[in-house]
Amino acid sequence: MASVAPANFTPGQLTPARRISAESGRNAGSSNTSKRRLSSVKAIKTWRVTVLPGLIMFLCTLGLIFLSIFLLFLLISQGMFKRQVVTVNAQLADTYFWAPYGQSCILTSDGFTPNSCDADTASVIPDKPFAVVGTELAKQWAAELTQAGGTLYVTTCILGGTSNVGWTDLQFIAGYDYFPECLPTEPQDVAGMAMLETTIRDTHVDGLYFLTLYADLDPSMTVYSYVNSDGTTQNLIDNIKRTLISVDGQVETDKLGRDYIITSRPLGDRYLVTGFCDTVVEELSELKDGLGLTGWSQGKHSKLPVVPAWSCGHVVENADEVIVLQAMSSFLSLWFFAGDMFITIEGLGGLLSGAPVLKYTVLSGLERRKWLLVSIVVNSMPGLLYMDVSRIYYYSTNGFKVYVLSSIMVANFFTFGFFIALSLFDTLVGLLRSFSSCVGYSAPIFTAVCIVWMTQVWCHDAFFLDVYNKFYSAPAFLGFYVNNATWPSGSYVAEGTPPIVTYLVKTIVTTVGGSFGIAIAISSIYRRIIHKQWLVSTVWCRSNSVLSALHLPNCITALPLESSNGIKMGNKMYCKPRYTNHTFVSKAEVVVLNVKYHRDHGVHDRRRASKVGQGQAACQPIAEPTHQHLRARAGDGRAVVGIFFRHRGPQPVHTHPRHAPRPS
Repeated sequence: MASVAPANFTPGQLTPARRISAESGRNAGSSNTSKRRLSSVKAIKTWRVTVLPGLIMFLCTLGLIFLSIFLLFLLISQGMFKRQVVTVNAQLADTYFWAPYGQSCILTSDGFTPNSCDADTASVIPDKPFAVVGTELAKQWAAELTQAGGTLYVTTCILGGTSNVGWTDLQFIAGYDYFPECLPTEPQDVAGMAMLETTIRDTHVDGLYFLTLYADLDPSMTVYSYVNSDGTTQNLIDNIKRTLISVDGQVETDKLGRDYIITSRPLGDRYLVTGFCDTVVEELSELKDGLGLTGWSQGKHSKLPVVPAWSCGHVVENADEVIVLQAMSSFLSLWFFAGDMFITIEGLGGLLSGAPVLKYTVLSGLERRKWLLVSIVVNSMPGLLYMDVSRIYYYSTNGFKVYVLSSIMVANFFTFGFFIALSLFDTLVGLLRSFSSCVGYSAPIFTAVCIVWMTQVWCHDAFFLDVYNKFYSAPAFLGFYVNNATWPSGSYVAEGTPPIVTYLVKTIVTTVGGSFGIAIAISSIYRRIIHKQWLVSTVWCRSNSVLSALHLPNCITALPLESSNGIKMGNKMYCKPRYTNHTFVSKAEVVVLNVKYHRDHGVHDRRRASKVGQGQAACQPIAEPTHQHLRARAGDGRAVVGIFFRHRGPQPVHTHPRHAPRPS
């Protein structure tokens, strides 16, 4: 609309009547200008409110792709394909599952005094190897026995041994003149500590019992700083003793020091994950305050606060292939998003200045961009491996951070994988029968609800601890009998442990189904209120030359195919010239064949349309074309068309109101 300007008179030429008339005209012109400015401000504010959510959603989608790239570099730096860190342990019931088991074993130079150990302790393993354990404790605590006058008082404790934990081991705490506590509330002096577990070696087909021991009076057992593979450090005791005991009572010194050798297959046998633990004895001087300990066991003479623990790690076979696969899929995802990013940058600039911008809700058009979907899904698929591996490190410094990022990748994988499944389902239905109406759903709502829902369920301490315990609760090769049940304690069958996705199935089905139902409900209610119908009618699309050439959805879609987005001219239907509609439904190659420019605009330059990204075109003539022909080639709908005009001449660009692009 042209602005109203006052007549070009000087004040001396005006008669009183003309002055009044002119003044009224100026007032009216000023009033109209103010109204237009106010209307323009309101329009810009409304415009920004409408456009901003779409831009934010696109940036979030792009962020998910960058997250997987960031996580790849993070996991490589953390050694996530080959990693080993100390698993913190302490004598606490709630955090580390310690529990008292017996306070009756008397140890002499010949081993356990007959019938001194309670029945529960004596029945953890068979009698013969249990007697050998007593003999080995007597040999390795010989100096402590001499110091105590020939007798040590041994308390037995268990870790786990319940259905909530799923695994166990047996701890021995020796006192010089009293039975130490399993859950001390203050520092207690001990003669030594030992941990009994099971393990496997190639030379022993029946499995082995594995004893790890610390002795208070052994001068070679000194403190040293162990460097984890992620760069963190932990104080450990050097030169601890490790002993293997066969099921028939044979004894040998162990040089490997490894147990909990367990396999997992989150991505199949080719990318086999092998977890393991090396037994250690921790020195707790630097950890006890951070753990909030009020009680611990310390050597009576060494004064070192100690506890048996593990340095656990894993190795992923053919890890280089996983890295290359994710790197390539990340590159392809960004390549297919290149045009989207260009237009979004333009849109953000326009949003700030109040200029026309693309209302960009890229998620609603993903069903037509199958190669992009495949790239996103493949890019996030290694998250299944990362999440499975990260649960091993519940008690490590950065374990929870890596687990959360991996969980988001897994949520991303199943969310966008569902888009592919929907697209394939719709295509298969179309081969059998064509429908004139579709069930509509909101892709942005589905994506947001699904990812947030999954991560909310998975990313908290209790769930993380549960899947950590499930990793070590696989079927035992040689178990311990504790609390009237047999539990794994370091040795496992060759089949290994189930991958973490086994425990996520219920959540995935519930979350994806619930999110999809919410997306359908909100979209249908909105459509009923605004368009007076529950379903999306696609009848009108068949009279549109572009849409009829595309593969239209048959029974379900997130595309805005309501007839209100079309204009009927004769017996043809055209998409409204709004950027959003073209963005969602079609791919086109736009070429300016003949452009004439107004010479009186002072502009003589010519420009052809430039193809941006994957079929995305930005046609930017610097003045109004008097005549132009656009040739559109229908494609598979994978890409986006955004056509916008930017005038750089001194005169405004005029287009017919009926065909002028409107900002959305």
